[in-house]
Amino acid sequence: MSREFTRDYGLEVARGNVSGITCINKFGRNIEVDAIADVWDGGQATSGVSLVWVAPTSRQTHAIASTSGLDDAGNVGATSIRIYGLPDWDTAEVNEDITMDGANPVTTSNKYVIIHRMHTLTSGGTSINAGIITATASTDSTVTAQIRVGIGQTGMAIYGIPSTQNLYLSRLYANMNRAAGAGAGTGYVNVSLLVNREPSAQLTRFLTKHTFGLSLNGTSALTIPYINRKKIEGPAIIKVQIDSGTANMDMSAGFDGYLITES
Repeated sequence: MSREFTRDYGLEVARGNVSGITCINKFGRNIEVDAIADVWDGGQATSGVSLVWVAPTSRQTHAIASTSGLDDAGNVGATSIRIYGLPDWDTAEVNEDITMDGANPVTTSNKYVIIHRMHTLTSGGTSINAGIITATASTDSTVTAQIRVGIGQTGMAIYGIPSTQNLYLSRLYANMNRAAGAGAGTGYVNVSLLVNREPSAQLTRFLTKHTFGLSLNGTSALTIPYINRKKIEGPAIIKVQIDSGTANMDMSAGFDGYLITES
């Protein structure tokens, strides 16, 4: 007796069986938020790069380097990484592999208007990455992406969409990992989904597309499903930002959706 199974659309997209459509899962963490900060690895209040993430001012090559000499080809940390980004606002995502040279910067082959993902490709026998690995724009010194020690990939709830594609969001979520230090009993934040519809013209003005609040004494984690998919037209930058009423918040957040190349 034959049996028929309903095909899982998301699974088929993830398997590459649906032409022109890609599953997007962007997640991030900010380990210390005191007030307003984006959810990315460099956004913590102490010893971070920038609380509010900013894209490069133009398409630029990036210097890839680590704070540790152990992240080097043939050493015990990250020996190579793969980076993903947009070469301009009219071209789909590209990626390239970088052979690490410790604290010595290695310049990317491509120029990027945004790098929104990096991960360790190969590593030695001790750590997935021994130091902080950064992608720094060559002209304006913008740190576009960062991998924290021992994490192995970026955790940035930030994504760039080219003009040839649209992103259809299926969910938005945020989690309160810790509030005001271990054992603290209070903590509250507002979480916002922000979209920049003019990434080629300006970098700091974002539309607020969704906002919700979290409280340690109430709802400390929330998922917003978009049954009617929320459409983000390219070109655009989409990111999650935290506005905290409590110091030293540890927050995770992200979004999922389908990236579609429109005909």
